[in-house]
Amino acid sequence: MGLKKQIKKGVFLLLIFFNYNICSAQLFKTTLNTSLLSPAEKDIGDVKRIAVLDFENISSEEYKNAGIDIGSKLADYISISLLKEYRGKNKNCFIEGARTDIYSIVEREELQRVLEEKEFELGQLSDTEIISIGQMLGVDAIILGNVSYSSTDERDHSSYRNDKGKLINTYTLTRTTSAEARMKILLVSTGEIIGQTSGRSSGSDSTKGGTRPTNNAVMAPGKLAEYACERIARQFADYISPFYYSYTFTFEKVKHKKLKERVKDANEFLRLREIDKAYEMYDAIYEVDPYNAELVFNMGILNEVVGNYEKAKEFYSVAVNMNPDNEPYVKGLRRSEENILLTKDLYNMGIEIYPYEFKKGAKENLLIERIKIKGSRSKRKIAYSNPDEKSEILGQFPGGLELDLLERIDKEKWIAVKLPNGKKGYFKGKDVLTGK
Repeated sequence: MGLKKQIKKGVFLLLIFFNYNICSAQLFKTTLNTSLLSPAEKDIGDVKRIAVLDFENISSEEYKNAGIDIGSKLADYISISLLKEYRGKNKNCFIEGARTDIYSIVEREELQRVLEEKEFELGQLSDTEIISIGQMLGVDAIILGNVSYSSTDERDHSSYRNDKGKLINTYTLTRTTSAEARMKILLVSTGEIIGQTSGRSSGSDSTKGGTRPTNNAVMAPGKLAEYACERIARQFADYISPFYYSYTFTFEKVKHKKLKERVKDANEFLRLREIDKAYEMYDAIYEVDPYNAELVFNMGILNEVVGNYEKAKEFYSVAVNMNPDNEPYVKGLRRSEENILLTKDLYNMGIEIYPYEFKKGAKENLLIERIKIKGSRSKRKIAYSNPDEKSEILGQFPGGLELDLLERIDKEKWIAVKLPNGKKGYFKGKDVLTGK
C-alpha cells in the first residue's frame, strides 16, 4: 500500500473513532423528555379580546365548489386552538399554572349577529367596515386572512409471479392535499396591522390492493384539507400566544470518585422521572462538592424543568463561570433568562407559574455508603448480633438486598450494617459488596 493510501486510511479510521466516541458519549448520558413553555412569536401588546373572521377561500373553483367551507373551518380551528388551556402540553410536563388561553374569543353567533345587523358580506368587507365590526363587538383586535388548498392523486402499479407462476398485481393510490393560509391581525383602535404570518401544511392518504382502487377509496381532498387547516391553526395560535413544546434535556455525566454510587442513584431516579429524589441526591452531593460544573449544570436543568427559572439561572451562571466555552451551559443560561422575561409577561396577563418546591430529606442520610448482599435472591446470608459467628443470628437476608453501611471491622472481615428493622447487624465481609 502506498504512503498516500496509508495516510488516507489512517485519517479515515481516526474520523470513525472520533465520531464513535462523540456518539458514545452522548448515548450514555441520561436524558429527560418534558414540555417547556415558549413565548409567542409575536407580541401584540395589550390585546385581550379577539374576533376571528372566516378566512376567504381563494382555492380554485374546483375546490371552492367541493362542499367544504374551508375558510370557516380554519377560523373555527384558530378559535379552538387559542382557547386551549395548555396547548402542546403533554403528560411529561412538570410545570404547573402557566396557561396558554390568554385571550377571550368572540363567539360565532355574536359575530354573525353584527354582520346581519350591518348587512355586511364577509368576503366583501373593507378595512373600515372590519374596524367598525370590531368596535361594535367591543374587541381589541380582529384576525382575518385567506386560505387555499389543492390536491393531487398518484397511482402506482407493480406485479410479480408467485411460486406457482401466478401473476400478482398490486395497485396503489396516494392522495396528497396541501393547504396554505395567510393571517393578519388588525388593531381595532387604530386600524393598523399588528401582526401577519403565513402557514402551510399537507396530508396524505393511500390504499393498495389487488384491484385498481376508485377515487373514493381514499380520504376526500376536503377532509384532508380540514386536517391540514387544523395544523395551520395551531401555528397561527402559537404566533400570538405562549405554547408548550416537547424538549429533551441531556444531563452531564457527573464524576465523583467517592460518591459515584450516589451519582448512579441520581441517574436512576432521572430515568424513572422521580425528579424530587434525583434533585435531593444532587443537592446532597453539591454540599460536598459545590465546584463540580457538571453537577451544577444538572441542578440548573432540574430547576428549569419545573419552571424555577430564577434558580435555574443561578446554577447555569455558576456552570458557565466554571466552563464559559461549554455550549450547553451557555444555551441553558440564555434559556433561563428568556424564561424569566416570559414569566413576567405572563404575570402581567394574570397567568402565574406556580413555584415548585423540591421535596428533600436529611442530606446526611443520602450519602451514607451502602452494601449489597452477594448472590441471587434465593441465596441468603446470615446477619449476626456481633462480629462473631457464635453470636445471636438476627436473620438471613436474600442476595441483592442493599443496606446502609455503618462500620468496617478488622480490615473488612466483618461489616456492620443497619438492618431493615433498624437494628445493627454484622455480616461476614466475604458475603457482601461494599461501596454501593
